[in-house]
Amino acid sequence: MLLQFTVDNFRSIKDSKTFSMQTAAQDEGNSFEVSGMNLLHSSVIYGANASGKSNLLKAMSMMRSFVLNKQKVTQSIDSLVHEPFKLNSETENASTTFEIIFFINNTKYRYGFENDRTKIYSEWLFEKSKKKEVKLFYRDVIDEFYVNSTYFKEGLGLEKKTLDNHLFLWKCDSENGFISKSILKWFQNFNMIDGYENIGYIDYSRRELNNETFKNDIINMVQIADLGIDDMSTNEEEISLEALNKMKLPQSLKDQILNDGGLLKVETSTIHKKFDKDSNLIGTVTFELDKDESVGTQKFFAMSAPILDTLRNGKILIIDEMDASLHPILTMHLVEMFHDKKINNKNAQLIFATHDINLLHTDLFRRDQVWFAEKDKYGATDIYSLLEYKYSTRKTTNKAKNYLQGRYGGIPYIGQFQFEAHEL
Repeated sequence: MLLQFTVDNFRSIKDSKTFSMQTAAQDEGNSFEVSGMNLLHSSVIYGANASGKSNLLKAMSMMRSFVLNKQKVTQSIDSLVHEPFKLNSETENASTTFEIIFFINNTKYRYGFENDRTKIYSEWLFEKSKKKEVKLFYRDVIDEFYVNSTYFKEGLGLEKKTLDNHLFLWKCDSENGFISKSILKWFQNFNMIDGYENIGYIDYSRRELNNETFKNDIINMVQIADLGIDDMSTNEEEISLEALNKMKLPQSLKDQILNDGGLLKVETSTIHKKFDKDSNLIGTVTFELDKDESVGTQKFFAMSAPILDTLRNGKILIIDEMDASLHPILTMHLVEMFHDKKINNKNAQLIFATHDINLLHTDLFRRDQVWFAEKDKYGATDIYSLLEYKYSTRKTTNKAKNYLQGRYGGIPYIGQFQFEAHEL
């Protein structure tokens, strides 16, 4: 479970900003208790275009990618991913810092690191299982490398074996360290999907249609969403050599495909009821998802498997532009699934960015679930909670109205447009 995330000097985020999933209001519902703390099931982030709300989510995703070494950093000369705030001379070449606080079972961990393109400048890990927070290790280019000989024995003797551009956590994991391995597994359950780019995760949803249990749940989700679909299936067809040769691909890639056993074409079909002129059911009609269904239906299907996987396994899911191509009622339905304790019995968490003001018109969110992103005149992003505003002190406050009136910030300020005058 995620408690808190902090980032400093990343893309449009110039100074240190902290986002929290801990409850901060007396509102009821949409939360769960772990180790004496109350955490939120979901949070929503609003903001104008280019306000930086997506960059906050990308910072979370970047930290995950970094910790899991998705960039495959293996040698001492390999470059690290580094995307600092470039609109200020002080930060454009400075390091970036990430820190995250989370729970594994009832143990709270605080882990973070500071890096640029060439080096890890500092890295730290703290643990709190009872009353006192214990330092497991602390690494800094200036201070002495500290490893707790009592509580983090898996790290002893590995200090000098860690490359400057490698995380100490990686080294401990390579030596089969229990704590480091459990932290890496936690990050594997911290996922992000983009509301506009569904290519990556629609394949996952297609694969899950071959799993009977998942298929039933996906179809149930689609039926509840009133998309007119009664069943779905996935068909695989081998692409012929003739069709492969007609593809505009480099010959080397075609040869590689053939060496790997060929190429499969995967199609997802949707089944709809068919009626006669008297509205009597007479059969079914099969559509192709990619050709015959709406963009919104395709998007809902693509999101279905990642969402179900998150709910089933108590994971954390980040969605940027969640409402893209989705009807507001469908967006609300997806959020309500995370708030329903019967469905979300593993305490999964959802964090998403949206422009959908309709969600604020309802009682869908507690006040501490609503966040905003706004840029200042220097291009730097500020991240803040609705609770920071006096206008949110009452539960009955019309959040949508106040937001549109600019009382919370996070909205675009539109100037007056006019054509430049030209002499004829």
